[in-house]
Amino acid sequence: MSVDDERYRRDEELLRQALREEADQVLPSLDALSRIRRRTARAPLWRRPVVLGMAAASVTALAVIVGSAYFLGNPADDTTASGSDSSPSATVMQSPSPSLTESPTPTDPPDRTETASPPPETDAPQTGNETVPVYFVTETTRGDRLAREFHNVPAPDGPLAAAVTTMLTSRANDPDYDASAWLPDTEVRRVEVTNDVIEVDLTGQTDYTSVRDEVAQLAVQQLVYTVTAAASDAGQNGALPVQILVDGEPPARMWGELDLSQPVARANQLDVRQLVQINNPAEGAVVGPAVTIDGEAAVNEANLVWEIRQDGEVIEDGFTTAKECCRFAEFGFTVDLEPGSYTVTVSESDDSGGAEGFGPMSDTKNFSVE
Repeated sequence: MSVDDERYRRDEELLRQALREEADQVLPSLDALSRIRRRTARAPLWRRPVVLGMAAASVTALAVIVGSAYFLGNPADDTTASGSDSSPSATVMQSPSPSLTESPTPTDPPDRTETASPPPETDAPQTGNETVPVYFVTETTRGDRLAREFHNVPAPDGPLAAAVTTMLTSRANDPDYDASAWLPDTEVRRVEVTNDVIEVDLTGQTDYTSVRDEVAQLAVQQLVYTVTAAASDAGQNGALPVQILVDGEPPARMWGELDLSQPVARANQLDVRQLVQINNPAEGAVVGPAVTIDGEAAVNEANLVWEIRQDGEVIEDGFTTAKECCRFAEFGFTVDLEPGSYTVTVSESDDSGGAEGFGPMSDTKNFSVE
């Protein structure tokens, strides 16, 4: 062994002895092992309870926001469509009409569209007046029917009496609504809503001569529809039947053989109303260039056709649909027009091409764009 090897061996032994002496001076804590185990067992940051709680809260908040956005963006369907009858088939609309003066428990209260806000007035309403719904008789492709207008009139005895008085004594704004079997000298003594009926007490010229039964029955429904619509519009029970009185007593007979001794309920709308009704623009209205045309209709498959004429020439036409088929439901569309005078016509869509034996029912309004 060389001198160098001997020196390296001796130095190595001295180093080992020094390390042993230093190690013998280290006294580990009694809980050192448990601390090491806790430290090595600690969950990573993303798995700690606080972080997990924060993540869960974030997910919950996100779910609430998404859920709220869904329901706010998708409101429940409107199930209170116009009219209270279940949707009839198209054949019901063509079936023979029952007696219009039968008095069962009323099942056909005023439409929701009847109690909506009336069309804008073309002139500022006068102080003390009321805007009331009034039904008039109009000729259609399926005989005489009822059509509605809104009139702003004095109402010293309330809106119900004002509506009936207007029906009896005034002409419609629309020249197509011009027939009635009521005598203009008939006056309204009072109109009162009770728990069971709406009483309409008449006086004056009430000794009506004999007319065709269907004319007399439609005249009675004209009064019934007018006063029940006015009652509903005034926040009262428009679903009640109507007791017609003459000088305070139920008449035994009117129009010859028509018995009005008992209250009369509304007849089915499909039997007595014009099936297409334009609400806006009202007859003679003056409107802006973006013309909104709306109303209600009860037509097959909810299909409607429309046209706008100026000086007899069709300048715009198209199709639209009501919200529901075969029962009175709202429709509406908008057309941009230049200043001038126009006529709009909205009609049933005649898919049969006249094969059903009668033409489509329609409504027409004249208006101006300023």
